[in-house]
Amino acid sequence: MTFVQLEYIVAIDTYRHFATAASHCYVTQPTLSMQVQKLEEELGIKIFDRSKQPVLPTEAGRELIEQARKILAEKGIIQEIVQAKKGVLTGELRIGIIPTLAPYLLPLFVQGFTAKYPQIKLVVNEMTTESLVTRLREGASMWASW
Repeated sequence: MTFVQLEYIVAIDTYRHFATAASHCYVTQPTLSMQVQKLEEELGIKIFDRSKQPVLPTEAGRELIEQARKILAEKGIIQEIVQAKKGVLTGELRIGIIPTLAPYLLPLFVQGFTAKYPQIKLVVNEMTTESLVTRLREGASMWASW
């Protein structure tokens, strides 16, 4: 089992389509499918029910994907710790904000933040409160394109 395979199954779960997930992972669909199949063979379970569209995880797959999201989040934390110890702040900061607050709050800090931390890519997405809460609960803020 590899981090890449875990990233692929999370992407498939997020996009519910192998080709779309492959595109977001910057690989071909056959490459992604082969890696998922290898993982399924290694674990001895089917992760996805490929007979349905959109592609849905099996019951065992749902549990595995939930754990994969946690593992990948922890991997990201380890990478952040290493960078912080080196004194380097890099990466991407995703901020979700409701549209009624965005025009008032964002101007207060965006320009100063980007000037102080030029190596951090700031991604701001306006969405409803319900969408924000859902994405945070699912851990999607790290793995899905907003």
